[in-house]
Amino acid sequence: MKIEILGVKIDIIDRQGVITKISEWLRGESQHLVTTINPEFLVEANKNKEFKDVLNFASLNTCDGMGLVLMSGRKLIRVTGVDITEDLLNGKMTGAKLYLLGGSQTSIDKLRKKYSNIVGGRSGGKLKDGKFENQHEIIEDIKSSKANIILVALGQVKQEKWINDNLSKIKQVRVGIGIGGTFDYLSGEFKRPPKVFRSLGLEWLYRLIKQPSRIGRIWRAVVVFPLLVLLKK
Repeated sequence: MKIEILGVKIDIIDRQGVITKISEWLRGESQHLVTTINPEFLVEANKNKEFKDVLNFASLNTCDGMGLVLMSGRKLIRVTGVDITEDLLNGKMTGAKLYLLGGSQTSIDKLRKKYSNIVGGRSGGKLKDGKFENQHEIIEDIKSSKANIILVALGQVKQEKWINDNLSKIKQVRVGIGIGGTFDYLSGEFKRPPKVFRSLGLEWLYRLIKQPSRIGRIWRAVVVFPLLVLLKK
């Protein structure tokens, strides 16, 4: 089942459901885009039709934000990019071979030393017109790694568009997932908000205290998003 918020369809699915679905896809032949949607995604999609179309094309859109849970009348269940990545790294999707793209090279190197099912990874560098300067080299590196899942950490819009544009070029990959800043959190480069903040849905407040420069992002998620939903209703 799905719920539509601001024209974007979001799946009603729990963490175990995501594990089951990705495990099934790894045994199949088709390719799938997975997104982890938070309120900022929907604010952007509200004014960016191309991005909205990419989200609605995805095979699975999980709910990665308490704002979405609340606006859905608590029908949606929160499953974050960090949740999915942790389950992948800990072997809960049998046969998963992971390639990490984006984030910092330091974070990728730390994770590769810790988890044997990561078969390749690189930060990629800067994007220009949706492509890396060494785009062909990256595609070939993913192919040679024999990865069947790509985790892409380029930030919203860029990561989803990159997967959407390039997944078909890497035939052995079954699933591409946009996961934001997950590598930096799991490697310990950035500290995750304490569990009490996460359980209360107040990660935004912790991040604002620690990184005041995020005020623009917080404003869009906490103020602009609910206003857009109320106006739509």
